[in-house]
Amino acid sequence: MLNIVFVCTGNICRSPMAEGCLRYKWHGMERGALFVSSMGIHGVNDSPATEYAQAVCKKNGFDISSHRARSLVGEELLKADVILCMEPVHKKFVQVFFPWRRDRVALLGAWPDKETRKSSIEDPMGGSYKKYQKIFTIIKEHIERIIPLL
Repeated sequence: MLNIVFVCTGNICRSPMAEGCLRYKWHGMERGALFVSSMGIHGVNDSPATEYAQAVCKKNGFDISSHRARSLVGEELLKADVILCMEPVHKKFVQVFFPWRRDRVALLGAWPDKETRKSSIEDPMGGSYKKYQKIFTIIKEHIERIIPLL
């Protein structure tokens, strides 16, 4: 079973959108088993995804309303095949505090290629619905790009 973990800051915007998007797209393709989850480096434990994150996902055909934020879980990171982060600070955090998974941590916006300035996915927290739509579109494009590589 393929195990993918998405990481962002609070686990209430970007990583839940990425988790839901990958799960939705993957199931529509009838591929092998997938376990996908998300966590935050400063997870706001048990908080739902933001209202706009939920709304954007719903508009795109899937529901993340049952999502609850959580901080990084070492046991789950150990089982991950790939840990995809939204920003370099998330990647660095995981590599420093969970060094046994250093080789499996990358930026969603770059994996599996080299990172550039454009590899970082901006945090929409506090932004408008339009901002969330823009960030979701970026995440969705990266998910669609990486699915054939998984």
